[in-house]
Amino acid sequence: MKQCESMGAVEKKLKEMDIEYVRAMVVEGGIEVDQVFFHDPNGFMIEICNCDSLPVIPLAGEMVRSCSRLNLQIMIIHNS
Repeated sequence: MKQCESMGAVEKKLKEMDIEYVRAMVVEGGIEVDQVFFHDPNGFMIEICNCDSLPVIPLAGEMVRSCSRLNLQIMIIHNS
């Protein structure tokens, strides 16, 4: 994942390209994340954020085992 280094530059480029967008800020537990949302030409929503401020929390316990089982099931389906 590549992080956005300048939300201002992103907004400037979107304005130059006449692309409508929505800006938001999420604040939770002392962590602030800036977000910009817009649609690509095919109608898919794109989110750009400065998500580098989010902590990385490793999966542990049952969730890891659950994900491993799901990945195994996906691999079995693809190899069938």
